[in-house]
Amino acid sequence: MEKEWFKEFFDKIYCETYRPLESEERNKAEAEFIVKVLDLPKGSKVLDLGCGYGRHAVYLAKWGYKVTCYDLSKYLLKKARERAKEFKVKMEFVRGDMRKLNYSNTFNGVYMAFTTFGYFSDKENFKLLKKISKALKEKGKLLIDTWNKFRTISHFYSQGGTEVYRWWKSGDYIILDETRFDMEKEAIINIRTFIKDGKIICERKFEVIAYSFKELKNMLNRAGLVIVKAYGNYQGEAFQMNSRRLVIVAEKYQP
Repeated sequence: MEKEWFKEFFDKIYCETYRPLESEERNKAEAEFIVKVLDLPKGSKVLDLGCGYGRHAVYLAKWGYKVTCYDLSKYLLKKARERAKEFKVKMEFVRGDMRKLNYSNTFNGVYMAFTTFGYFSDKENFKLLKKISKALKEKGKLLIDTWNKFRTISHFYSQGGTEVYRWWKSGDYIILDETRFDMEKEAIINIRTFIKDGKIICERKFEVIAYSFKELKNMLNRAGLVIVKAYGNYQGEAFQMNSRRLVIVAEKYQP
């Protein structure tokens, strides 16, 4: 059985290639957006689900929120703890597979930034939303940030509907992305090759299902969440067909 890609993808190499692209100015601005759209009073309990190295979480903690950082990656949680010390903030750290999330009526807000949703099968993704709904208090809010499915499909169509190749550089690495859109799964599948000092270091894969606004709306509704607002980016612009991102804010309701 093929190993689940996300169990090894988010490691030191991931951090070393993404961290240079994420300036503190960007991190702070995105954290400000998260706080603004969740619209929760200071002191609220917030879950950063798939927290990575805590790039947003430290700001929320600094601004008076009680933050729980939840991630499967041992390495990224280590970096998040180091970051908390650097920012002189207290946060709770939990290592676990989000599919096993086990909270009940605990958080005022949950956020999943930077395409942290869509890693599993449709069935498992829906179960995750139900677990998040259970973890939220009544009127609690969820933010999901993912790709805009229609823009993604348009991009592949414009490239002839086949694989898209892209070279990019970050830190000490040169990276080759080979990306395709799987029509059966409706998922973005990427093979990423990392090159350092002229040598191939390793090859990694990720696979993320792309959901449309309507598909997410239906899943959220069935999980006990209703969409409050949809944005196309972290600048707060309304979601449109050509938006780069789909950032949804949903609220828990009692049926």
